[in-house]
Amino acid sequence: MRQTIRYANAMVLVYAALIAAPALGMETAPTQIAAASCTSHYSICVTRCRRDVPQDKACPTDHCVPKLSECKASGCWQEGPRYGGQLSRNLKRG
Repeated sequence: MRQTIRYANAMVLVYAALIAAPALGMETAPTQIAAASCTSHYSICVTRCRRDVPQDKACPTDHCVPKLSECKASGCWQEGPRYGGQLSRNLKRG
C-alpha cells in the first residue's frame, strides 16, 4: 500500500509538470528547433496542432496556413504565447 501511494504521488507530479510546461513556455517534445525558414516553422506548427489539439482537425488549415502565408510575405514568424511568443525574423520565405 505504501508503494502505491508513493507511485500515485509521483504520477500526480509528472502529470502536473506536463500540464504546466506549455503554460510556462516550455516544450514537452523535441520540436523546438532552430527553424530558418517559413516552411520549417509551418511544419512545427502542424506537428504542434496534431499533438496539442488532436480533436481540432482544422487547426493546421485554420491556424498554420495563414501564419505560413504571413511569413512568406514578411519573412517573420510569431510563436503563440503557449510556446513562448518568440518572433523569428529574416526567415527564408520558401
